[in-house]
Amino acid sequence: MEEHDDCTSGVCPGASEHGETVSLYVDYNHPLLQLKRALPWEALFEVMTRHWRRAGKNTDGRPGLAWDVTLYVPLVVLMLVKNLNARDMESYLAENVVARVFIGRQDAPRPQIRDHSNVARAYTALGKDGVEEINALILRVAQVWGFAEARILSADTTAQELPMGYPNEPGILRGLAQRVGRTLTQLKTRGIQGLDYALDQVQTVLRSVKEPHLFTKGREEKREVLTRILTEVGELVAQTRPLVEALETSSDQVMQSARSRLVAMHEVIKPLMRQIVHWLTTGKVAANKIIHVGIPQARAIVRNKAGKKTEFGLGYLISRLGGGYVFGTLIAANADERQMPLKALSGYREIFGQEATPELFVYDRGGDSTLTCQKLALEGVKDVGIQPRGKRPWSVAEAVRDQIRSERGQTEGVIGTLKSDRYKFNKPKERLWQTLEMAGPRSIVSFNLNKLMRDLVELTK
Repeated sequence: MEEHDDCTSGVCPGASEHGETVSLYVDYNHPLLQLKRALPWEALFEVMTRHWRRAGKNTDGRPGLAWDVTLYVPLVVLMLVKNLNARDMESYLAENVVARVFIGRQDAPRPQIRDHSNVARAYTALGKDGVEEINALILRVAQVWGFAEARILSADTTAQELPMGYPNEPGILRGLAQRVGRTLTQLKTRGIQGLDYALDQVQTVLRSVKEPHLFTKGREEKREVLTRILTEVGELVAQTRPLVEALETSSDQVMQSARSRLVAMHEVIKPLMRQIVHWLTTGKVAANKIIHVGIPQARAIVRNKAGKKTEFGLGYLISRLGGGYVFGTLIAANADERQMPLKALSGYREIFGQEATPELFVYDRGGDSTLTCQKLALEGVKDVGIQPRGKRPWSVAEAVRDQIRSERGQTEGVIGTLKSDRYKFNKPKERLWQTLEMAGPRSIVSFNLNKLMRDLVELTK
């Protein structure tokens, strides 16, 4: 494929009985190519190479298969622009001419495009910190082009909902038993003996967790059944504990992976059982209740929205610059919202430098606090546009309040856009925590890359 040439399929000199080499014209001002010319590739190469090296990839020419940095850097950037998973990215590269031009492989008759497994490894090896560094680079590029106004900073909290059902105690314990059962079955296929009793105990738990829904009627009867389920789960943990100790010295990678899953279940069941016992004895849900054994970081986040009082997932602080570019930070669920304005300012300075300070800071009444407003003013924020609670007076002039309301509305709009089907901030498909914690930053950097591409196109019209 060539960027500035074309020919008719079937008459090209590269045609053969096994296929054809077809030259297609690609417009110089194609949006993706405009974005490619605007991106800071030297900085992107430095950031990604550093994180890949940290993940153990062969970027330094050591013996063995070298990690093709020149291929993977533009490939991962394009993957972020399109917000595709690894399998869809493999198909997109195989079929799209502009994609080949973007990654610089249009001249090779048989470009060395890796399969989806290698694409997934390249993305995963970046980690959450790598994706956030890429986003910081994009924000600085947008500022240089004049698209992002760093003098305005607006922030708000939201919840990244995870794909899980409504969490109840029998369902949570069922998830634990299923995970332990799958791990034991895997170990049995590897030749580990003496697992039948533990597997029978898994089936006992799985039968018991159905009873609260099918056979119990009153609250006391449900509590009796749940107490019995807790006892059965405790027996299951006790039966698998010697197995964890026995596998500690194994050199088999599969067995070590299975052991790590059992250890994770043992660690999560300790606080979970205390929380369930607290509910059984007091009738009140424990603070920071674990709602998913596979994702113990997830929490029930009280939002008090119309039709949805509580959301289940991870807490996020989303910050928006003037012009519409965003960055985000994973926060503790149900964190003190009065501290979030200061946390947003801290994230802002991580991107633009410790001496950088926005002229206008915008937040809703949840962040209103005399101490917070005073700290923001001491940090050099000229207009602290935090909506006051109740009848407290505004700290900004009337002329600024209309702009504050406008920025607040646009911030809510950006959060809604991130949660759309295009950027998939809500209910990501990733299941492992290593990739799940990357899902939020990935949606944010995809949003910023697409916005930068649209702004560049508007500039050339």
